[in-house]
Amino acid sequence: MPTFDPSDKGSNKTPLLFSTSVTLSSQVVISVLRTVAVAFLFTTSALAQVRQIDRAKLPQNKAVQQAYADLLPIDQFAQTAEPKWHFSVPKDDVAARFSAALRTLQRQQELAPDNKELQIFTGLVGHLAYNLEIEEGDALALDLLESLANEDFRADWFLGIHQCQTNAPVAGMQRLLHVETSNPSLPGVFWQNYANCAGTTNMPFHAVRAYDRAKEDTNGMPIDDQLEQVARKRIKPGDVAATYPSKQAWHQEKTPGHILITSTVCGEAFSIKHTFHPNIRDVAYATCLMTIETDQYPSRFGPSSASMLLGTQIAKPDESLEAFAKRTFEAFSNGALARAKTSLPGIHCPVATCLSYEVISDTLYKAEGGAHLLAVFFQSDQPPFPGLRFETPQLLPKAAGALAFYHPEETLQRFNGTLYTFVTIDANQDIYPRARADFDDLLKSFVVDTK
Repeated sequence: MPTFDPSDKGSNKTPLLFSTSVTLSSQVVISVLRTVAVAFLFTTSALAQVRQIDRAKLPQNKAVQQAYADLLPIDQFAQTAEPKWHFSVPKDDVAARFSAALRTLQRQQELAPDNKELQIFTGLVGHLAYNLEIEEGDALALDLLESLANEDFRADWFLGIHQCQTNAPVAGMQRLLHVETSNPSLPGVFWQNYANCAGTTNMPFHAVRAYDRAKEDTNGMPIDDQLEQVARKRIKPGDVAATYPSKQAWHQEKTPGHILITSTVCGEAFSIKHTFHPNIRDVAYATCLMTIETDQYPSRFGPSSASMLLGTQIAKPDESLEAFAKRTFEAFSNGALARAKTSLPGIHCPVATCLSYEVISDTLYKAEGGAHLLAVFFQSDQPPFPGLRFETPQLLPKAAGALAFYHPEETLQRFNGTLYTFVTIDANQDIYPRARADFDDLLKSFVVDTK
């Protein structure tokens, strides 16, 4: 899966470019400064943040209260940097009112430096003012909101939006993810902001869930149907009758010393050493299979490697996990089920419950002390929002000088229903201790898309 840059924290005042079909070049990046990109990100009529400020906690003097009253009915016009002004209120009038309010609030900051509600309000106004090309709003938003982001979710939220709308979308989405996990109840307007930022950081599963959450808020603003459909069309339901080439069904990403292998349609992700050799099959008949050859380890007659086998498939309607495990184990262990040990101690289970089997045989690999086979079986049940576990914020492609086209790819959704998975390792006794460590590491790395 895509990674993100943890150092992506600030704004460099360049709005983000994102569209369902966008031409990217250095020239375009410059000309897009306040164009379709940000219009795609946020819909002005649907969002309103000034009302999230508690007016009663602000200084009760006339200047602050008047600034609040003056901006409340027009904050909807400043939610994004509009490339083409299409509101009934002239842009110059809106910008003038925000500019005046910003000056007033900055003065009031000096008079009431300990009023945190005023600080959040001023930071939010700075963010909205920047969308109206009031440049000093950018630094003001970053400074005031960042200092309170750890203690007030609204500051974290507003700062996240500001970063999402400028050139730090990864940092912005990380903030919104933090707000989500630290607050059990959030308004619909937050989820609309979240959905739009998720759409710009290649997180369609998160975007779709956010739209569903926004609809649960009966007091929420209308949702932009076009933006919602763009997010939903990014997700393609897994088709049990389809065949998916391995490169479409699986994604491999190199990390330090390892390869992260993920399949949203198979509902799993795991890591292997970068020196291992995976052989990933096409996904057909809702069945996911791969073999993995480990490193070679010394044995009494020369270097030897172990072989791991992974498989996932949709559960048959009337077949339990135990029945599936017995049937599958019997097939790949050459009838060794009768002498297999079960419920092995020390086996890591990626979910709540696993079935495990072990066979030790002296009829195979005699020169290396015999064979040692382990197998683990588990099931994953349909989660309410499949795919969330595998998404992390990622940057969009950067311009490389020549014209290039960026088309967000469709993402395959997990096969519906209960999935059964097995993981096995086949090793000789000489290398078994090291192969067992590889097997344990694989199981510990598993991320399973289950409820």
